[in-house]
Amino acid sequence: MASKGIYSDTKIRVKASNLTPRERYTVELINFSTGETKSFKQQSVGRSLQKTVKFNSSGVVQTIIRDKSGKVVKKNNSVGTAEIDCCIAKLVHDAINCTCKCNKCVEDLKRAETVYLLLQSARHEAHMLGNTDMAADKVRKAKELCTEVCACGC
Repeated sequence: MASKGIYSDTKIRVKASNLTPRERYTVELINFSTGETKSFKQQSVGRSLQKTVKFNSSGVVQTIIRDKSGKVVKKNNSVGTAEIDCCIAKLVHDAINCTCKCNKCVEDLKRAETVYLLLQSARHEAHMLGNTDMAADKVRKAKELCTEVCACGC
């Protein structure tokens, strides 16, 4: 099973396979970073299910698929990073084009590295360890560090 944020994390695509053919499933989406939740019903086509829905997938999102009896048949965690990826790109761009005569340029690059490592750690926590709370904390910290600093400031 896979769930993935798309369109700058404004939608999420849910895909699952190895399901019972033509059975109706309930899909639950929980965003641990924003508290937003959504559920919908979807019938499997063949042995798979695929649906794209409007949902804020920025941060840590857990997708749960339940069968008609309510039993969890699939569970997945994903980390939507579109907003923070833009921040990393901006920090790297600023560091490369920096003309300051102090360590400000290096600070931007170090901040970008730290934010990137926090996101990688959040992905690992969510996907491999299933720890959505720790992953959400790391995403929040990455967003907190993603700040623009104007001018050289030295």
